[in-house]
Amino acid sequence: MKTMHTNALFAYTSKHLPVITRKLGYSDDTLNAFNDRFGELSVEEIQKEDLTEFLDDYFLPPGSEMIPCTPSDWVPYPRKIMQITDPILRHWALDLNEIWKSLCKRIDPKIEKYESRYSLIYVPHEFIMPGGRFREFYYWDSYWIAKGLIASDMLNTTKLMIMNLAHIVEKYGFIPNGGRIYYLQRSQPPFLTGMVYEYFESTQDRDFLKQMLPILEKEFDFWQTQRTVNVTMKDRRQYTVYQYRTPSNVPRPESYREDTISARGKDRESRHKLWQDLASAAESGWDFSTRWLSDGKTLSQVETTRILPVDLNAFMCWNMNIMEYLYGLVGDLQNAVRFRDYRSTFRDAMNNVFYNKTLGAWFDYNMRTRSHNTEFYPSIAAPLFTGCYHLLNQQLSERVFQLMNNSGVFLYPGGVPTSLNRNSEEQWDFPNGFSPLNHMIIEGLRKSENAQMQDQYNVIGHYARPGAGGEYEVQDGFGWTNGVVLDLLTTYNDRMSVLGPGLDDKYSPFRPQTDFYFRDEPYHSDSRSSRSALNGASQQLNDLRSFTVFVLSILVASIFL
Repeated sequence: MKTMHTNALFAYTSKHLPVITRKLGYSDDTLNAFNDRFGELSVEEIQKEDLTEFLDDYFLPPGSEMIPCTPSDWVPYPRKIMQITDPILRHWALDLNEIWKSLCKRIDPKIEKYESRYSLIYVPHEFIMPGGRFREFYYWDSYWIAKGLIASDMLNTTKLMIMNLAHIVEKYGFIPNGGRIYYLQRSQPPFLTGMVYEYFESTQDRDFLKQMLPILEKEFDFWQTQRTVNVTMKDRRQYTVYQYRTPSNVPRPESYREDTISARGKDRESRHKLWQDLASAAESGWDFSTRWLSDGKTLSQVETTRILPVDLNAFMCWNMNIMEYLYGLVGDLQNAVRFRDYRSTFRDAMNNVFYNKTLGAWFDYNMRTRSHNTEFYPSIAAPLFTGCYHLLNQQLSERVFQLMNNSGVFLYPGGVPTSLNRNSEEQWDFPNGFSPLNHMIIEGLRKSENAQMQDQYNVIGHYARPGAGGEYEVQDGFGWTNGVVLDLLTTYNDRMSVLGPGLDDKYSPFRPQTDFYFRDEPYHSDSRSSRSALNGASQQLNDLRSFTVFVLSILVASIFL
């Protein structure tokens, strides 16, 4: 791996090196062949052409361990989608529904038998991949993919994806970042409990719920025992909260070269601390962001393990609430009360550790500076999305909205950016936006039921371009983006239209782009003003360009007015 990354064989990243081609061989055979050919050479002396030839001889092409599939419950005209009243939006949703077929994969069964030859983690059922170069499942992507599958009435596919994750929890005790063995030292934001909740609400399948509750307990225990930290606040009270903190302190296998470069000039102890913080930032899903950087600009100054993230703690608070609810449904009142008490205690921690009374919002807490990071990140809306606050106190949600509104984040034409740091080159920063974060903001504001916020929410603007920066290219047909769009279109099926009431060309989502970028979608330069574009609108939407500007602009026109 070191040799490949040092030679910058980007066509052969670790995601592209899953399989030894010799069916009956062993990994030792390949290692011996490598040593015979290159063993006497230093890494710098190995020629890229020779290494490429070796890889072609001993490894199968990317994706060869995956078998395409068509979900058994896929239908061309799902009931929920057909209830979308606007014909252009309905056609767009139907086109998105088609994409599920191209993203459906199952793992070749021989991988289960010869696991030592593969980097892929075997799961028994079909699943929806994120798309693009990603050829395995990713944990928190799965929640928004599931939301989209439910919108497409693909409940069995949703169930199979949950069962795959349950299989992994049973085997490893937690869900790794993604479906490769080199992710087994870190997880991602914990959304399995939310997936089970969404599935149950759509099916009322109590038998499946009873099967899943022990799995959810096991994952909850992982976060409870492996990812908690005690923090003493200025009032001298101690609170137990959650933190991204992977035990790995070596370069990430999938980004070995980048991590090695980031560690240049550091001593041994500092290198290992840096690598732990980089891996922990990857565990957050925000890899990378100025949110984790002590100086707000330099990746080598990452300090993830000194930061208590507000969104992770909001997600865990949500999981406690869901577990209380689900245990109550199956009549297990003892465990329902246990999780009710967990949440009651933990909500106090949310308020005392993360809530800033002066600014009226929740923020990350930095244990080094003993203060909040009050820079804007969409993570401040996570408690609204999860309902982890006193819901009867509407001033809490209103103040969060006012803070966001005053910061100007609703004025960007592509939706809410991931930060306002214009000097960052990281992908989870300005000018990029991400579908899950915008979805959490939209749903968080909706769930708050605050009339003033609903009257003022405004993000209409121009046609956005795809995002930039970071370690991977913009992907076409990205799973979680499809899921977010389908969920919003079906949730607000009779309240959205292409132009919406009161919108004209000035506020068209099809006008030329400005300086906001949306991270997951491809850009096409043929953007036109709305009235001249309506004939081509369906095709534009089918290409998945700039979903956030479109969805949020029609939301402001038809939902929040």
